[in-house]
Parts: sequence; C-alpha cells; structure tokens
Amino acid sequence: RNWRATSSWDSWWAFSLSTKRTQIIKNIRNQFNANDLELRLDANGAFNFKSVDNKLKVLSKYSIHSIEQPISPGEHKQMKKLCSSSPISIALDEELIPVNNLKLKEELISFIKPHYIILKPSLLGGLKKTKEWISVAEKYNIGWWITSALESNIGLNAISQFTAQFNNKLPQGLGTGKIYKNNIPSFLEQKGEYLKVNKNLKWDDSILTFN
Repeated sequence: RNWRATSSWDSWWAFSLSTKRTQIIKNIRNQFNANDLELRLDANGAFNFKSVDNKLKVLSKYSIHSIEQPISPGEHKQMKKLCSSSPISIALDEELIPVNNLKLKEELISFIKPHYIILKPSLLGGLKKTKEWISVAEKYNIGWWITSALESNIGLNAISQFTAQFNNKLPQGLGTGKIYKNNIPSFLEQKGEYLKVNKNLKWDDSILTFN
C-alpha cells in the first residue's frame, strides 16, 4: 500500500511573519515554481487579527497553497471573516481540538466555512472522532488532510491505514516517524513523497523492554 505523505516537495512552516522568513519563502519560489514545490504554511495562531490581512497579502505573492490557523483558535467570527476574504486558503487546525460533539463540529464548520481542515487523530480523540470530522468536511465540501503528531511507527502505521481508506488525493502529513532514535523498526518506508509498505522489512519489537 502507498500513502501520499509530506516530503521534500511539501513544506510545513510554523512561524510568525518576519522580513527574514518572507525572504526565505521568496528565495524558495525563485528556485521552484508552484508546480514543482507546494508550500503549506502554519502560523500556529501567531497573527493578530488587525494585521493579518496585510500579512496574508504579502504571502499571497508566493503561490502559497494554504496557511494553517493564522489567528488564535476561538476567534470564530474573525476566522469566518478571514476565510471569506483571504487571498490564501485557510486551514483550521488547533480550532478543532476542543470540539468533540458531532453537532458542534457541524456548527463550527458551517459557520466558519474554512477551505481546509487538518486532522490529527491523536489530538482529536482517536480515529472514530476523526472520521466524524471527515464526514462533516465532506458534507460541506471542505478539503481535509490527516497528519500524524509525533507518534511512533505503531501509531503512524494505524493512522496511515486509516487514511488510505478514504482515497484522498491531497498530500497527507504522515512523515514524522524518523525523529526517534529508538523507534520500533517497521515495514513502513518513505520513498520520495509516498509512504509505503516494504515487504522486505518486518516489525522488530526486540528493543522493547518491560520491567
């Protein structure tokens, strides 16, 4: 099985906008056009609502795919206004985490009308709760993708298999498994922009110790 994953062709940046960081984005775009390199940005709620319009206008010059959570979660009216006027597609991330009730999920999405939502199963209450968000997103024609959140290969494998069943063509954020020095070896292997099962590899739990 192959899963489309984040790779060197897809970049997630968590930042507050500065001249230096804007120059980095500009330099990247001077070397790679939007067909060759897709840029997704993550503001982590760092922008102030009073100045966010200008920041998004500056960033829009560089063919940005989308930006996550440009303002703080909980500012629903402001986020709704931003989603309707932004030159860059807006993706909700932290905004989703405290919302567990299906009815409230529908109310949030139908009110804000984001362009995308980003789903981290480990932070949203598991796979069942994530599936609820997917149902709501598709009901309101909202794009979505799933990302892992510092899971080991065990969690990454579960999330990858869960993601594969939906046939979502957007690149998914499933590439975090390499950050651990003591991760459990598995058959998962990232090749370019795809996360694959390598049949020549096996799970190896010998590093686990139980006291």
